[in-house]
Amino acid sequence: MVGWSNRRKILLFYRLAQRLSMETGVEHEVDHIVPLQGRLVSGLHVEANLQVILKTENRRKFNHFQPE
Repeated sequence: MVGWSNRRKILLFYRLAQRLSMETGVEHEVDHIVPLQGRLVSGLHVEANLQVILKTENRRKFNHFQPE
């Protein structure tokens, strides 16, 4: 985690994933949009690089990054 990341906002992503998992009964996880250790690029552990997705989607994505 870089020094300028917003830890409070990052924590909100993890809380949201937990809440969605509990409410829906389907596991959700916090995903790094740009993987931390990708083959082509590496992202950062900052709030702008996070999203909450289904656990199955996150496992399928692994460390791959598809630019839009």
